[in-house]
Amino acid sequence: KELLTRIRDRFKVMHEADSENRREALSDMKFVNVPGEQWDSDMKKRRNKRPCYEFNKLRVTCKRVINDIRANRPMGKVRAVENGDKSTAEILEGLIRNVWGNSDGDTVIDQAAEYQVTGGMGAWRVTTKYASEDAFEQHVAVESIAKPYCLYADPACHDYMKRDARDFILTDRIAKATYEQRWPNKAAVDWDSQEFDDDEEWQDEETVRIVEYWWKEPYQKEIWQLADGKVVDPESDEGEAIEAALEQGLMPPDFIRQKRTVTCHKVRMCIASGEAILEGPTDWAGSHLPFIIVYGESMVIDGKHLWWGLPRFAKDAQRSYNISRTAIAETIAMTPQAKFWATVEQAKGHEARWRVAHDENIPFQLYNADPKAPGVPQRMGGSDVPVALIQESQIASEEIKAVTGIFDASLGNRGNETSGRAIQARQQQGEIATYNFQDNLAKGIRRTWEILVDLIPKVYDTERDLRIIGSDGAEDY
Repeated sequence: KELLTRIRDRFKVMHEADSENRREALSDMKFVNVPGEQWDSDMKKRRNKRPCYEFNKLRVTCKRVINDIRANRPMGKVRAVENGDKSTAEILEGLIRNVWGNSDGDTVIDQAAEYQVTGGMGAWRVTTKYASEDAFEQHVAVESIAKPYCLYADPACHDYMKRDARDFILTDRIAKATYEQRWPNKAAVDWDSQEFDDDEEWQDEETVRIVEYWWKEPYQKEIWQLADGKVVDPESDEGEAIEAALEQGLMPPDFIRQKRTVTCHKVRMCIASGEAILEGPTDWAGSHLPFIIVYGESMVIDGKHLWWGLPRFAKDAQRSYNISRTAIAETIAMTPQAKFWATVEQAKGHEARWRVAHDENIPFQLYNADPKAPGVPQRMGGSDVPVALIQESQIASEEIKAVTGIFDASLGNRGNETSGRAIQARQQQGEIATYNFQDNLAKGIRRTWEILVDLIPKVYDTERDLRIIGSDGAEDY
């Protein structure tokens, strides 16, 4: 009951702290990717059956940034702390490259970039899997998170990459039938669920919310510093051997120079619903929480952490462009077509042919001579589209480029530049204006490698053959 209450309380805190960001992010993603979302619902209602056309420039602008990331995917590197660690660093780097290749890490990053650029936040995770159905050995893997906005982090953490987060929650909603099939004998909890006032957040008539709850659990342990300066864990094999040697008098009493107690933590996880702990708690092999979150742009304003993607501040310019272009199309469609003006005498007897002249391609028209109006019926042109509408659409188009920082040259359009160097310089301006997306993604990859460097020696802790891949793609074992 204590753990379940904590999970529900923590979910409420995390959800409330970031709900506004996620609501705006989902709105941005729909605005860019879902047809019909670039018009306000009230405006569409007021326009009734009048057209609401969309000329989605932002989608191509976002794809320009995303595909630039695809073309220049960052990669990590393991560096040795001391000279003697070089060979170990090379092996770890080769192992991580192998993990990355087996996990299709490029696809993981590509998916995260889609969410990061269009919505403002992408995420993925590090996990472990059994090598095969009939094996007990586990492999380390990198996995995408299909619904990154279902991942919540400790809102009290200060580190940009969430290194100091105390806990994470990954939520999902599954059908009740699936829930009952997967956990038919779930543990019953002996208390009235009415103790909680947020039950609707956890289940409804058709679905049940389940969560993976990951947290750091603190504990204390003693460490020793030996006479040669080396630090040893008393619970390790080396520590136990030293303690046995001291008891047998095989080492001098001052071999252990000093002792002290330190506060450490272990990472634990469980799967829970709103009513029961379904699996766990279990211990995680690593010492880091295995989730990586990357933002497009983020800032703390008035004590609140805000984050956003590329479209956020260009939406108004896009709306203005849609409105002006729709007005132009609507004006052209509603402008009366060119007509013939004839007198009653000229049209007399030929009304049926004149009535369909604007719809049918009639090779010639008949008319009666009218002495009061000498000559043939006169053709009158239609009215013109107001110049102000055309100018407004052009201004709105330029404002989209100005707000996003991506201009014609970056999108592959021909500009005023004539030399190759000038064209390249203009393209680089667009890349610099949006470089924060690629840089933040690179920081996320660096954080992933930190987690893998910590995790690999603890998972691959028994002798086995493993492939390692060099920076040049060469394989070794």
